[in-house]
Amino acid sequence: MRTAEVHYGSDGQVNLTVPKGTKMADIAKLQEMVIAKINPRGCQACLSGVHFNIREELEHVMKVDLDKMAAIKGTTIGH
Repeated sequence: MRTAEVHYGSDGQVNLTVPKGTKMADIAKLQEMVIAKINPRGCQACLSGVHFNIREELEHVMKVDLDKMAAIKGTTIGH
């Protein structure tokens, strides 16, 4: 199953992360659905200024323990 992640920030930005290789036609359909579902606090004229950031999902490299500022053992790729 291919999945996308959608986040809406308090700064008025919509961030969309799609799997690598997602076609632009699919992104356009997804963008239309997201705007209809989230309706980021405004009328259609207000939505023209909403930033819609689209990016491909990145490879998982490692997880970091922020309290210790150290890589979590077993999650670092290539080591």
